[in-house]
Formats: sequence, structure tokens, C-alpha cells
Amino acid sequence: MAVLVGSPLFLIGTGLWLWMGWANKGGRSWARIMATVFFGLLTAGELAGLIKFITGTNRLTAGSSLLVAFLVVYWLAGLSAVVLLWQRSSSDYYAAVGNQSKAIRAASRKPHDQPAARQVTDPDPN
Repeated sequence: MAVLVGSPLFLIGTGLWLWMGWANKGGRSWARIMATVFFGLLTAGELAGLIKFITGTNRLTAGSSLLVAFLVVYWLAGLSAVVLLWQRSSSDYYAAVGNQSKAIRAASRKPHDQPAARQVTDPDPN
């Protein structure tokens, strides 16, 4: 298969999924797009590996059956995550967190500790 358990590619993919989980939990709207892209890459890689396996002369052994089952579960977990990320309730969550972040950034830009600006008076009141 395209991704073997214990290979660096599998570990990188797992690390990316964990990073996407952390970023999505934080309400980062870019993270659900990236998670969807990563899922698309995972799907393409697994399909290529499956086609290679089917067209090859490999026999389905107990070890390869277990690997295929694991990869199917891994893929289904990714599919479930992407579907949940694009639910309406998730969109509401991203909007709420985004609004909260904008309010925090706006509040931090206001000059709280600066003295009031001096008023300039016209020297000729007439």
C-alpha cells in the first residue's frame, strides 16, 4: 500500500492530522481547508497504492489483510473528520471564534495607557 505503518510517510501524515486537529480546535478557518487538502492527498495516495496492489502479483496474506484493514480505518477516520469539519455547527464555531479573535485583536490595538492628546487651541479666538 502507499502508506506503510511505521514508515516516515505514515508518521508525517499522522503528525499533520494531529496538527490539523489542534488548529481546528483553535478555530483557525484555514485549518479545515488544509485538513481537506490533506485528506484528498491521503485518498489519492491510498487509491494509487490499492490499484498497484490489485494489479500486482501480490497475494493477500494475513499481514497485508491487517494492513489493508488498518488503512481503511485510517481513511474512514479522515473522512469522518472532514465531514464533521464542514457541518453547519462547525461553521458556526469558526465564525464565533473568528469574531472573538477579531474583538481581542481590536481591543489590543486601542491605546489604553497613553495620555489624552492635547487639545490645540486657536490663538486667535475671533
